[in-house]
Amino acid sequence: MSLALSYPHDPATGAPRPLAAEALWAVAACLRQVVARDGSPWALSTRALVAAVSQLQVNGRQIASAWDFGQRVHDASGREVFGVFETDPSTPGLALVSVNGQLIGERPDLELSTVAHEVGHIVFDAPPSVAEPTRRYRSVTAGPHCLDGASARTERRANEFMGALLVPPQPLHLRLVARARSEKLPMVHAPHRGRPGCRVLPPSTPPDALAGLTAALAGDFGVSDRFIAVRLRRYRLIAGDVP
Repeated sequence: MSLALSYPHDPATGAPRPLAAEALWAVAACLRQVVARDGSPWALSTRALVAAVSQLQVNGRQIASAWDFGQRVHDASGREVFGVFETDPSTPGLALVSVNGQLIGERPDLELSTVAHEVGHIVFDAPPSVAEPTRRYRSVTAGPHCLDGASARTERRANEFMGALLVPPQPLHLRLVARARSEKLPMVHAPHRGRPGCRVLPPSTPPDALAGLTAALAGDFGVSDRFIAVRLRRYRLIAGDVP
């Protein structure tokens, strides 16, 4: 039985309404709950994530996905890229995803981030293909800059979904508190988007200590240090940080 996800959308076209970050986090949390774990309580695996989205029901529309990790992937100009998501009019409701395993297969963190980003496209950009049989959609993930610095609305949405799917606010906050306590680092009360009632790091946290925490959290969640740094800022887990 496929997982059912829902979010505000145009009932005629299936296109998402404008969604706040918290709404994207909620959809990501629903998906994360059903992804099988390979021994880690925190990190998702590429294999398990791909399996979880093989069949989805999104706002009542059936979406299947087909994945290819074996080919080198290029954009329209012939430049090698991390991944491509596309829909084809001949197969409405099928998301076609190619991930350049030969380029990023030696970097499990980049492969996982790329896969999670493409899952964001499946969840939010594939449903309109069911209602519009002539619609063709294609999105290219060119490189690391696309995973945290995109300017296009659909890419920003896929990135925010990716971030919350791989590193949700409350689990990250819990791990941060646990690791900060083990290092005897001070924490302060400040507004945040993590676990209610928990403290956050003060802006005076020494850079070396913060770098050590970031690296440890990256290991917990199977992502890069840069990924964790972005999520700490997005969830305001360092007092004074602007997301």
